[in-house]
Amino acid sequence: MIESMHEVMLRIREIRQRFYPTGTTRQSASREESSFADHLAEAVRARPFVESVTPDVPSPNSDGDIMRRGAISDIVRTYASRHHIPPALINAVIEVESSFNPRAVSPRGAMGLMQLMPDVAASLGVEDPFEPEENIRGGVALLRRLLDKYEGDYTRALAAYNAGEGAVDRSGGIPDFPETRNYVSRVMRAYMRNSE
Repeated sequence: MIESMHEVMLRIREIRQRFYPTGTTRQSASREESSFADHLAEAVRARPFVESVTPDVPSPNSDGDIMRRGAISDIVRTYASRHHIPPALINAVIEVESSFNPRAVSPRGAMGLMQLMPDVAASLGVEDPFEPEENIRGGVALLRRLLDKYEGDYTRALAAYNAGEGAVDRSGGIPDFPETRNYVSRVMRAYMRNSE
């Protein structure tokens, strides 16, 4: 646990130095905000310690995993209640997206528990996609927006979460992408299992 904390602190220091190198002054707030997605994408590309969504976590039965899932469940319940989404659906998205690994990074650069892309994270006001509460707050807000757009249709909202709204709108439903079809199926199975 101490080693993990040390790694996190080193990574935070490394990211700060990338954005604010020694001897330079901070940019103006408006310039920082406009280039946040670019900086975040650059930081993700430079991350050496996680290259896929394969979790680098304790075994499923370890005390650390149980404690982490408990903390994540508390956050999920808070935002599920706020956005009127079943906690089981949010947990299913997190399970399929990241296997509950808050440090997960996909090969395409999606980050954290709910696998937010840098531009999406920035648009949702998520400053640190690897911080569980920020990531869940942003991911749940996005999921709520998609559920509203697709009139509560879980399958279309999940397909848009995975493949983008344009692909769902063009297809009129779940796009004929094997990855997206598999994703929707896996999330819905996990949702049903978590709902029991």
